[in-house]
Amino acid sequence: MIWFLLLVFIFALVMGYFQVPIWIMYGVLAVMIIFFLIRNPLVFGKDPEKMMAYLKKSKAPHLQFLYHFLHKDLSVAEHAMGNIRSKKAKQSSELMLLRERKEYGKAKDLLAKMSGHKTKWYTLSDIAIQEEDTDSNKQYKEKINDTFLLNMLEVDQAVFDGKKEEAVALLEKMIPKLRGYKLLTAVQVRKQILEGKV
Repeated sequence: MIWFLLLVFIFALVMGYFQVPIWIMYGVLAVMIIFFLIRNPLVFGKDPEKMMAYLKKSKAPHLQFLYHFLHKDLSVAEHAMGNIRSKKAKQSSELMLLRERKEYGKAKDLLAKMSGHKTKWYTLSDIAIQEEDTDSNKQYKEKINDTFLLNMLEVDQAVFDGKKEEAVALLEKMIPKLRGYKLLTAVQVRKQILEGKV
């Protein structure tokens, strides 16, 4: 991503030096952005296998973490997390590991340090489901506007209640409408439910 932005910056400088009309600059920039989005299957991808292959090949530490995390290889994922430079991505990765290991106290401590956004409220709501705290679950759920996260909370609740068939049915209904990372997440959760890992 950094290389892409650096390339765009250098390209803009060169075009500015040669005084290329602004509409040509915007046109070229739009083509470059579209090319980047098409090349990255995690944005609009429809094939989970291609997305997993992309994660596996990626050199970016956060994407390596995601690959190992989604394969439930938590020790390797934790090692990859140590190489993540972005503070926000590192916190997000650590939070995912803490939730997976059911270390909810540590997860809440980490969440207290994070600013309020949909991921924070989703995680707190999911922890409330696991701790059977209905009032907190309702309180946090009201702060979420993202329909994908709200649907995933329904799936989490169904799994917690032992209604795994209902959870799979909810995911089956969601999957055709999803793209990119959201699709990959839903497919992996469905796979884990069907394999009895959740």
